[in-house]
Amino acid sequence: MKQPITCKYICFLLLISLTCFSSQAQEQQQKDKAPLLSGVAVSADIVGFAMKAIGAKFANMEVGGRINLLDKYFPVAELGIGDCHREGAETGNTFSTTSPYMRFGLDYNFNKKHNGNRLFGIFRYGFSSFKYDIGNETFSDPVYGTTGPLNLGSEKATAQWLEFGVGVETKLWSFVRLGWSMRYKFRLAISNPEEGAPYFIPGFGKNDSNCFGGTVNLVFDVGKNIMKNKQKKENK
Repeated sequence: MKQPITCKYICFLLLISLTCFSSQAQEQQQKDKAPLLSGVAVSADIVGFAMKAIGAKFANMEVGGRINLLDKYFPVAELGIGDCHREGAETGNTFSTTSPYMRFGLDYNFNKKHNGNRLFGIFRYGFSSFKYDIGNETFSDPVYGTTGPLNLGSEKATAQWLEFGVGVETKLWSFVRLGWSMRYKFRLAISNPEEGAPYFIPGFGKNDSNCFGGTVNLVFDVGKNIMKNKQKKENK
């Protein structure tokens, strides 16, 4: 007679244990699940500003803003100034531009753990409408064989391109983060005068069908504290 009672008692304890375990697992999943709007951040590519500071021949100086959705999807907008001043070693032609560009796209976080570290897949659409100058004091005309000054000022062009890449990001301190990215850039279209094609496209790089680029971003999670305070109020 004691065995059935013992079995019922054991089954009852197992049922209670499974219920508690299931409840704890659900609570843990809720803690691990990020809210829809998980933050807002602004960033700056410190490499571009550093290149400009040391007098490099070209630099893309940009800032960006992004929204954190579920700590997985990050819609991004980047605005910048492309700066290039160069003299061709073979032709002696000078090229100069300081013009704006913009990018829009999405970062996807592959890291499922909400531990502050992120591994991104990167997609961008880039566009620039810019002006540039081409000059040469001793330009040799290849058609007529004459020599004279060349001065093409305020030439206008537009360019579009796509970027695909990967990036990593980690927390430095409080709301300050540091990120790196490598990108493959594919030029979609370019429109420029027949007299002289631009050597450099702001935001893209050297005027070619494709190229590689990279960024080192200092990121500030400006919306982090706001989101935390909002969640605390909702939990009260």
